Amino acid sequence: MSTEGRSGGDHGWNRPVLLRSLFWIAWPIWAVLILWLLIRLPESLPLVTWTHREGVTHVTWSYIVLGSVLFWVWPVAFRTTRVKNGLLRAGRGIGRVPSMLWVGMRRSPLFFVAWVGLMVAWQVASYVVPHGTLEHPLVPGWDYVFGDTLFGMSRFWTVSGADFGFVAFNFERLAPLPIFRGEPTWTGAFLAIAFHSVVTLLRLLSGIVVGMTLGLLTGLALPYWPAVRKTAWAPMNFLRMIPLLVAAPWLQLVLGANFLGITIYIAFGVWTILVVATMNAVANVPDRYIESARTLGASRLHTYYKVIVPGSIPELRTALLLAIGGSWSLAIVAEFLGFSAGLGYLADRAVQETNTARLLIVAFFVALYSLTTFFLVNEGFKKVVSWMPLRATGKTDIRKVAGAAKAA
Repeated sequence: MSTEGRSGGDHGWNRPVLLRSLFWIAWPIWAVLILWLLIRLPESLPLVTWTHREGVTHVTWSYIVLGSVLFWVWPVAFRTTRVKNGLLRAGRGIGRVPSMLWVGMRRSPLFFVAWVGLMVAWQVASYVVPHGTLEHPLVPGWDYVFGDTLFGMSRFWTVSGADFGFVAFNFERLAPLPIFRGEPTWTGAFLAIAFHSVVTLLRLLSGIVVGMTLGLLTGLALPYWPAVRKTAWAPMNFLRMIPLLVAAPWLQLVLGANFLGITIYIAFGVWTILVVATMNAVANVPDRYIESARTLGASRLHTYYKVIVPGSIPELRTALLLAIGGSWSLAIVAEFLGFSAGLGYLADRAVQETNTARLLIVAFFVALYSLTTFFLVNEGFKKVVSWMPLRATGKTDIRKVAGAAKAA
């Protein structure tokens, strides 16, 4: 039997796949070794200073930079070509941004004019609308939003340290904590935004992973087993009809305002979108795919697993994007109720203080993160369906379509 084109000869394993797996397994191990190494280095190195007293490392910005450099040494050392190509692509992409904006402005000038008009109108309204008796203006100008209000976010930087058992870190040198009567700083403001963003993102990712897994599995299992579908269809539709905004306080009363509760809540919302979308995608797989597989002797299970499931994936793109957008809304809504950290918590505090400017800041970052996740999911989806034949580039000639329909 020939073994040509097969790495590893008769051993039956693919050498590139094995090396890739070892690379990703060893990288987290390297990250842990970095922590072990940093707490044993001298407290003063060229351009790097910190202190380590009684098992606690007092972190400085130079310490973080050194740790980040050591962390990225691993891919640079073992995937130099890919890292270089990635940096070159990123540089080219950044360099193309001005030209892309200029092309976009020439192609759709009204889009940019509308945005500029809205921003100018808001600034004018901030001068016209009376301030009133509240502490903060109801229509704050952009100078107030990205000036005093953004600077005031420093008081939400409350992280003094982190303890990992074998090593403990103290973060007070990065920015003083206002809760300990420290002075507000711009560094503290951006650290506060970063901390609450990471908290929300971790909750969001956990809910998305659980919700997508259950939604896809449920949507694929119900069409395969008719008896299960007939049994579960009624209760599943009842659950889908529950308003998610009503379910938020109820789930928190039952599960508590904790990580588990918000994960289940976000997962439930993602599940309600994906389960029906997956079933529709399975139902819309062309019959000729199934008939061809059965004609070639494929079993029912093999046809479902090898033909129907891959054939249904391209239709799930819109549902996945809707689930991502909905999960951000669910995360913010859930954090509005009883949580002490996260972007939703910042929005809740802004509502309690009638601080419209802070609401605008939170909305800006949520929109930025949502667009980023949309882009990443869309790019990842393109890789998943890269096996699909690409359509011809250019716009479709509607006259040809109309002519074909007439001929038919």
